[in-house]
Amino acid sequence: MNRIVRAAYRRLGIQHVGRRRVRDLVDFIEDRAITLVLDVGANEGQFGEWLRRSGYKGKILSFEPGRVEFARLSRKAENDGDWEAFHCGLGAQSGTAILHVSKLSVFNSFLELSAAAKLHDERMAEHHTEEIAVRTLDEIEIPPAEKVLLKIDTQGYERQVLEGGRESLGRMAGILMELPVIRTYEGEWEFHEALQSMAQLGFVPAQMHPVGFHTADQVAAVEFDCLFRPRGEIDGPGSKAE
Repeated sequence: MNRIVRAAYRRLGIQHVGRRRVRDLVDFIEDRAITLVLDVGANEGQFGEWLRRSGYKGKILSFEPGRVEFARLSRKAENDGDWEAFHCGLGAQSGTAILHVSKLSVFNSFLELSAAAKLHDERMAEHHTEEIAVRTLDEIEIPPAEKVLLKIDTQGYERQVLEGGRESLGRMAGILMELPVIRTYEGEWEFHEALQSMAQLGFVPAQMHPVGFHTADQVAAVEFDCLFRPRGEIDGPGSKAE
C-alpha cells in the first residue's frame, strides 16, 4: 500500500493492519474488558474450554439443550468456579421444542436439515429427537456492571435467539455467530440476510473468519464466524441504530 493511501487512512482515523498479526476474538475480549460470556449452544463446552486456554478469567454462562452434551458440559463447568451450565435452549419464546440430534452432535438443531446438508457432511443426518426446554435471552439475569459477549452457535437458530433478547441486546459489547453461505437447515437465514438483520439491530461486523470448507469444494467456506460490535460514533453520521 503506498504512502498516499496510508495517509488517507490516517486522516479517516482508520488503522491499516497490513502484514501485521490479524486481530482476533481474544484481542476483542481484552479490548472490551469482557467480564461475562453467554455461551448459547455450548455443546460439550468446547468454547468455554477455549476461552480458558486463551486466558479469559471472567464468568461463563453456558446453555445446552442436548441431554448427553449437557452432561459432559456440566462436568466441566463444575470444576470451574466461574462457569455455570444450564440445561435448556434459547429461542424467541419460552416453552418446549424438538431438538434434532445428529450423528455428530455439533450439528444438533431445532431446525430440520435442508437437501444441501446431505452434500456437505453425512454426519449431519438425524439420529434421534429430544423434547427440550426453551427459555429466552431476556429471561437471563445479567448484572448491570458486566461487560457481555454473546456467543450463539445454534445451527441455524440464531435469529430466534436474538428475537428472544430484544431487551438485552443493548447490553452486548459483542455478538459472535456462525453465518451460513450455504443453507444447511430449513428456514435459517443466509449470510446477507443475517448482515441486514444485525444492521437493523444496531450491530456491524468487527471480525470474520471462515469455518468449515465444503467437501465438494475445498476452497469454499460453508460458513463464517462473524463477530459483531455495536454501531457507534466511529461509523460516521447517521450510523446509530434508530
